[in-house]
Amino acid sequence: MNKEEKRISRYISLQAIYAYEVSGDQDILIYSIDSKHESPVFMFHFNDDFDEFYGNLSSDQFAYSERLYLSAVNNKDYIDGIIEKHVKNWDISRLAIIDKLILRMSASEMFFIDDVPPKVSIVEGVEIAKIFSTKDSSTFVNGILDAIYNDAYMNNIKKEKI
Repeated sequence: MNKEEKRISRYISLQAIYAYEVSGDQDILIYSIDSKHESPVFMFHFNDDFDEFYGNLSSDQFAYSERLYLSAVNNKDYIDGIIEKHVKNWDISRLAIIDKLILRMSASEMFFIDDVPPKVSIVEGVEIAKIFSTKDSSTFVNGILDAIYNDAYMNNIKKEKI
């Protein structure tokens, strides 16, 4: 996958993580096969713009979206504990939900998806915050993810596997 395709996969994962967070339904990420193109179709319909933008995903894009989604959902408590440790003088429950979920998704990618360099996860989290959150959120997300990276990777803390 190229950079843009992988970013779209992250967008989808974030939106599925959000849907899970508000609904509690882990099976939110569902797809079907488009018989005309024989490719996965993401079944997470918000509006016509969403359908037009995401349309048909490649099987690699869907697989990555699902992998990242499941990583974030299955490791929620572990990742939230890491985030909580790095959000100084602030309770994680008081964070804007989208910021918390961007942090959860990006940290999950850093810890559990080996084929993505951690710095890429940070940059992507920051870019996604610019799109999905407030104007100040990207700086906040960058600071927290960078602190997580410095703590975990620079201090040689081993990553755990799912």
